[in-house]
Amino acid sequence: MTSKSVPLIVLGGSDRRAAYMPPGGRSKHPLAGIKGVDVKIGGRPLIEVVIDNIRQADAFDPIYVAGPGHAYRSLSDGVSIDTDGGFGRNIQVGVETARRLHGDGPLAITTCDIVPDPVEMQSVVRDFRSHSPLDFFFPMIEAPQDPKRLGESGWKPQYHVKPEGASRAVPVLPGHLAMFDSAALRWNFIYRLMDLGYRTRNRPILYRSGYMARRLLWIMLVQDVIHILNLRLPTFTWDTLLSGTRAARRLKEKVIQQSELELALRRMFVKRRHRRRHPDRRVRMPVVNAMSLARDIDTREEAVAFGAVTA
Repeated sequence: MTSKSVPLIVLGGSDRRAAYMPPGGRSKHPLAGIKGVDVKIGGRPLIEVVIDNIRQADAFDPIYVAGPGHAYRSLSDGVSIDTDGGFGRNIQVGVETARRLHGDGPLAITTCDIVPDPVEMQSVVRDFRSHSPLDFFFPMIEAPQDPKRLGESGWKPQYHVKPEGASRAVPVLPGHLAMFDSAALRWNFIYRLMDLGYRTRNRPILYRSGYMARRLLWIMLVQDVIHILNLRLPTFTWDTLLSGTRAARRLKEKVIQQSELELALRRMFVKRRHRRRHPDRRVRMPVVNAMSLARDIDTREEAVAFGAVTA
């Protein structure tokens, strides 16, 4: 491990049921099961191909795979972390294990269902390092104007964001790589949010934001009561609801600036005390050309496009 390496958690959990498909993807066949081992490229489990490509990027070490132990205990590379809960639970087990072993500091998360291009991953990591220290880093991937150019992935929901210095919004897909200061974030809130976000994936942005807000309201109110009892300002509910609702609406209207989105996520995800202690830190969500970080294998058709076979 070099001094510049960052511990990485690869989420390799199991999908117990096939994902909801939007109208543009109704003809596809969504995958379920443990994609990291059920999908094979060149006769090798997908997880092995993913870790090989990540190793070539020479940015992350050690590499942990958070997923069912029976599926990953025989990994040829990487360290298995046994967890088989929901999406948020798997993130929690992975993050808490990494923090226990490495302490607070930079940490990264990706998923087992992308095939990252090492050169693209290196480029994204360079962006992170050139702007560090950051509270949270999540690249958005610029998509072609014509979804057909994405081939079998053209059905994936897109968003529109105005990059830094741009005069118009461009279509983007979420990148499947996040890097962050592990001590800065509201982890209990994030674990629950990720569970709800995964449950509503592929659905319209306003539906998702309303669904999550209703189910998170009680958690936010309880947190503010705890703040009051500790003689702290009860700002969590206000920060989160106001920032999240406004950002969702602006995304829907295709007019949100990159800086607006970054500010909204910092208010939602980063502890208020940390923000006051580090006012110059920021969340960074650059729009980049790194399509391999966006093209996750959700359907049988996408797997075939990668030359893969599925169980």
